[in-house]
Amino acid sequence: MRFDRALRDAMVRGAAATALAAALTGCSLMPRERPTPGPLPATWVDAPQGAADPASLTDWWRGFDDPLLDTLVAEALENGGSVRTAALRVREARAVSYSTIANFLPQVDGFGRGDYTQALDGPELPRADQTGVQAEQLIGRYGAQVSWEIPLFSRISAAAAGARANTRAALADLRGAQVALAADVAEAYVALRAAQQSRAALREAVAFSDQLAAIVETSADAGFASPADAADARRQAETNRARLPNLEIEVRRAERVLAVLRGIAPGTEDEPTEAALVAVGEVPSLDIDAAPPAPADLIRRRPDVAQAEALALLRAADVGIARSDLLPRINLTGSISVSDNVIGAALSERSSGVSMTPFISVPLFDWGTRLAEVRARDSRFEQSLIQYRDTVNGAVQEAANALTALDQGVERLDASRRAEAAAEVSARGSRAAYEAGIQSLADRLRIEQLLIDARLSRIDAEAAQARAAIAVYRAFGGGPGDAVSTD
Repeated sequence: MRFDRALRDAMVRGAAATALAAALTGCSLMPRERPTPGPLPATWVDAPQGAADPASLTDWWRGFDDPLLDTLVAEALENGGSVRTAALRVREARAVSYSTIANFLPQVDGFGRGDYTQALDGPELPRADQTGVQAEQLIGRYGAQVSWEIPLFSRISAAAAGARANTRAALADLRGAQVALAADVAEAYVALRAAQQSRAALREAVAFSDQLAAIVETSADAGFASPADAADARRQAETNRARLPNLEIEVRRAERVLAVLRGIAPGTEDEPTEAALVAVGEVPSLDIDAAPPAPADLIRRRPDVAQAEALALLRAADVGIARSDLLPRINLTGSISVSDNVIGAALSERSSGVSMTPFISVPLFDWGTRLAEVRARDSRFEQSLIQYRDTVNGAVQEAANALTALDQGVERLDASRRAEAAAEVSARGSRAAYEAGIQSLADRLRIEQLLIDARLSRIDAEAAQARAAIAVYRAFGGGPGDAVSTD
């Protein structure tokens, strides 16, 4: 009866302790506030009129319909240093997350030791059974030690939330690296093709100017034209030639940027890729005729917004951990050991034992320091909430600016094309009038220069429109559909 009563009392005490531990463990000390955006506009002001198509944000560069650009972007996403580094940070964050949770699990260590004794002078060592003496003895002990800090007051949930937030931040950083890298490659490719087109147009103008200057110089030597006309024609030719080096520099710069973005050193391109890049191609164009996602959907796609949200959740977890440090801690340590004679007989027989030691610690004299740490982490958490809202507002601003640039770029491109067409008509009429002798050389040169400028302006407008489309996709978090592996 006494044994039954003692067993029942032990079960009741164990159940009460378990219930208390569960209640203490489930008590959350993290802040209740969560990162939330402020008021957002319902629609975009300068968005295209077509129906929204969120799927168009995936692999958007394929809309340029340029196989070489597709290849360059794929190589950059696979070998680019920024994406590979971000992928490694994801792997690191996941490892840290696992380590954080593992710290709250019981820790088990094996041990083994020996106590050796030898009589060097004087009486020898007595045996355990008192049947004689012995010159030396070695007692071996081995077993396992267990230690565990019971995760009271939601310590483990706060730590787990912080670990998850850290991993989310790393994943958002990886997505941001993919979005930025795809846009950077596309922008460098557009810059390359625009510089090549401008260089080709200017070379054609230089050749024409040289030919015209040579004719006028010959006429001046024969007395049919004035030296001033000859000098003016030569001035025009050399002025156009002086503009070529800047375009050559831009072509080389874009080629090298494309190499570095793809993770290779400039000048080490394989022959097929180098030949494809050197060949002059048209400036790629990308039409956006459908409205992008609404502002409310934007914040769910932007990597920087996701990263700011993860940072706020991480700061909230830090607050929960700091608050739990104000409260008591309970540590359980125990061991299972076996002792036996290895040399001699110090023990009468092998023995084994189990020990368990509960230990509770309560912060007393450093409580003020811990409270100050709670206040500091509270402040960091409040800062992260403000930073999150600022990030959202900045994302909306960037997207709106990109849409405005795209909308206005259409008008600029149309106007530049009309201006070039008009300049070509004027140039044809000027050539005919000059050959008929009814127009001066100065007017002929001026109109030819206007044609050159109109052509270069049209190329710049095409490049600007392509860059505006890229900026829209960058602003809306457009990127590859498949994430880079982090295994």
